[in-house]
Amino acid sequence: MTTTDRKVAELRHKLAGIDADFARWRAETGSGRVLRKHHTQVVRLTDRLGGVVERIGAELDAVAADGADVLRECRRLQLRMLEVHRLWDFYRSKLNLRYVEWYRPFLTAVDEFAWRCYEPAAAGRDREAPLVHLSGEFSPFTHLRETPFVVEDVPDALNTADFLGVVTRLPIPIIGLPWYQLVHLPDAVVIGHEVGHAVERDFGLLGTVRALTRPVFRTMPEARRDAWDTWLPEVFADLYGVLAAGPAFASALADLLVVDDAPTAAEVDGPVLVHPHAAVRLALTAQALAETGFATPRAACGQFEDDIAPMTTALLDGPYPGLGDRPLREVIAFTADQQRHAVTAADGLVDHQRPETSDVRCLIAAARLAFDREPALFAPPPPDRVNAQDLILDKVAKAVGDGSRADVGEEGPVADDRAAGAELYDLIDTMIRKAHDDHHD
Repeated sequence: MTTTDRKVAELRHKLAGIDADFARWRAETGSGRVLRKHHTQVVRLTDRLGGVVERIGAELDAVAADGADVLRECRRLQLRMLEVHRLWDFYRSKLNLRYVEWYRPFLTAVDEFAWRCYEPAAAGRDREAPLVHLSGEFSPFTHLRETPFVVEDVPDALNTADFLGVVTRLPIPIIGLPWYQLVHLPDAVVIGHEVGHAVERDFGLLGTVRALTRPVFRTMPEARRDAWDTWLPEVFADLYGVLAAGPAFASALADLLVVDDAPTAAEVDGPVLVHPHAAVRLALTAQALAETGFATPRAACGQFEDDIAPMTTALLDGPYPGLGDRPLREVIAFTADQQRHAVTAADGLVDHQRPETSDVRCLIAAARLAFDREPALFAPPPPDRVNAQDLILDKVAKAVGDGSRADVGEEGPVADDRAAGAELYDLIDTMIRKAHDDHHD
């Protein structure tokens, strides 16, 4: 056997290894398995990347049959295989956290909360809820809006910018949470904001958001209009957070922003950044609460004060063609009944009782409401004792159960993802070739 023959055989084995790895991960999503709630996420990711593998295999067949420049082409194809591994590991490393026993209860809860917040917008369509992971960032974020992610510097491979551009073509959003939230569940309600970003991006809502606010913009001077236009994605996400978790979200956001009267007053006249000024965000959430049945005081926010009510109403009322022409407040809502259940659960936690509700959105909200009343409930407990977080996580685990969110035998969008994977291969190949040519010009 020649060197060329051995090299072709080697690549065929390596390609088969990728498919075998995919098959093992898919098996881990069966009923009762650790990744049972991630079945469709894993299936869709491995199908999409499987389409890339199929294209590499087809090119390898063509190279082997042609016989010309086989070794050079094999190196190129081996680098494309490396990109499959790197893209898969972007998700695989995050799924791996579910196998750490002491992380699993928290991740089960935040995954379920993210899904419960996302599912009303997806409404049975071909979209997947975000995957939550733990990160060194200061506050929660949604890839790829704000991310420190950097890939290894490998010659003739995707650089960080191109790699992240390819990740946006994969069907699963990613939400990062700070590592210290593992022991502080009351902050988990802010995931509702990050899900809002995923919903806005996945369903192409930014154009609608701009159209809905255009009549409000006409009443503003240019400087204020430019500020609001910059802030719109964050404004939408904050309103989505209110609809996801009600008053608990507003409380967690206020603590996250950590503002007092003096900085708030000074900040509203400061430079325009990606996020609205803290006072504006707090005013928006208070207005959204008021419009959804939760009366709450609202602090002033300087020159933006007169914009708060019309902006909030416009965005809550929609309609949004990307969400079935429904108002946002009808797509998802934290109802009076849910708030009552959350308050009842919080009351029970104060008395060291297990919550009765099985509504995960209520349970996560209850964590925040109980913390507001008695922070010591969430202090690390002595050995062989449990705190309020443990009580909630135990209840969530029982509510989630051992089954998958989807019927394991249900036919998924295999053909579409495989075809999209083939297109993804072309994108990767083009990006790498262009970067190579630019480097050598």
